[in-house]
Amino acid sequence: MDEQNTVLGPAANLNLDAVTRAQAEAALEQTIQCPLSQTIDTAYTARIVSGEAPTEPVISAKTGRIYEKRILLKYMEEHGREPQTEHALSADDMISVDGAPPVVRPRPPTLTSVPALLSTFQNEWDAVVLETFALKQQYEQVRRELSQALYQNDAACRVVARLVRERDEARAALAALNVQVSASAEVQQKPNRADQMDVDGTPEPNGGDHKDQKDQDHGELSAEDTYYERAAETSRVLSAMRMKRETPAGLVTPEAWKTAREAQTVETLHTTTKPGIVGLDVDRSGDLALTAGLDNHAEVFSRSRDQTLATLKGHTKRVTSAAWVPNASGLSAHIVTGSADKSVRVWGPKPANSDDDASVRAIGWTKLCIIKHHNAEVVGVAVHPSNEYVASAAADGSWAVHSLQGETVVSGTVDAPVSRIAFHPDGTFLGLGTRDGQAKIVDVKQRQVLATLDVVADAEGDAAEVNGLHFSENGYYFVTTSAREAAVWDLRKQKKTKVWELKDLAPDAEAEAAFTAARFDVSGKYLAV
Repeated sequence: MDEQNTVLGPAANLNLDAVTRAQAEAALEQTIQCPLSQTIDTAYTARIVSGEAPTEPVISAKTGRIYEKRILLKYMEEHGREPQTEHALSADDMISVDGAPPVVRPRPPTLTSVPALLSTFQNEWDAVVLETFALKQQYEQVRRELSQALYQNDAACRVVARLVRERDEARAALAALNVQVSASAEVQQKPNRADQMDVDGTPEPNGGDHKDQKDQDHGELSAEDTYYERAAETSRVLSAMRMKRETPAGLVTPEAWKTAREAQTVETLHTTTKPGIVGLDVDRSGDLALTAGLDNHAEVFSRSRDQTLATLKGHTKRVTSAAWVPNASGLSAHIVTGSADKSVRVWGPKPANSDDDASVRAIGWTKLCIIKHHNAEVVGVAVHPSNEYVASAAADGSWAVHSLQGETVVSGTVDAPVSRIAFHPDGTFLGLGTRDGQAKIVDVKQRQVLATLDVVADAEGDAAEVNGLHFSENGYYFVTTSAREAAVWDLRKQKKTKVWELKDLAPDAEAEAAFTAARFDVSGKYLAV
């Protein structure tokens, strides 16, 4: 009896609203009469279909078996009968059972099978991958922040460098202005000749107040006429001296040149960020070397002191050419530079340059004036034989002559892009090398091209450019260079008198080697290429 009551407990809670009373009584009676072993078999039967304990159990009115309602309905739709029997079964034959408390599914075992282990490993792997992804995101974020910080630091350094440069330029301009103001004050303090004249005296027969009408006319000359007069006078003097010139005493013999060796190598000129020297000029003493660099600077190097004496800063692009103005000796000479920033600058020596005991820090040159005449890159500068004027040429074919005070007195153009410029020893002509392989002789006063010589034929690009041009002191010869050859010309015949190819002078030179410049010595006896 106790065994039967134990079975009766879970089945006593029947929902009588879902079936008829007769069906409920029959099912209840059948349940009460079944032994405990049969009830266990019935519960086992309920698990046969789903394999799990039912969450919504129902009792079959025909067999008294317990099923999962959801699975039993699906089975009936497919087969139309009760599982494991031949009885037809409908929804009216199912009796719902309200279990108290509700059935709780057992907790599945873990790490007791290969699938469970694989599932655990997969979860761990997913967690590791997600953590790695999060770390990568954090790494990229830190990297972007560091890059931004470095960019800001670099921008700040550039701004500071620009401000320092502008400060130095302002200081140099102020120093130059002070010098000009002092010179103007001295001129004003000098007595004026016109003020010293006796205005109460009897006028001269000519009716003029000045003693010399020629001096009056000379004072009214324009800057251009003054240049022409000065150039003509220089030409007369130099031509007369050239007729009487003899070979300088102590001139090096050809045999001595054959044994010449490299005397000095300087590797520290200009900055390392933009290395490269595109122009070189040595003063008359042979001690001071002036270089033009790709780093926008020009530098003065002393061979005797073996160090850089000054760095000329101010150009905003590479310095294409630099030249000494031999209006004084040694450190007292002026300097002129041309740059790709379309400007020409004239530099004057500092007062300490004239002191023989001055320290290197006290030596230097200050900017006297900036000449902005050209509308294209300045490719070359040349000094007039009078040492009072300089000439410049630009890549657009324009050329001009300026005073050392910055005034442009003569200008003109040619029909080709210019690459080099040089003054004739008399100062009345200009030699212009072009990028299309020609050399043009220009009359400065007439602003006309007197001769056009074909330096390079059948060449294009950089190979066609005339990269070197210089006149001999005798006034009859000049030399031109291109990447392929160097040639000496006779101005009287307008023909080449001597031609060298690179293989003739340097048989062991590398394939990319090329001529870059040429220059006569002061005697006109030797030529360097």
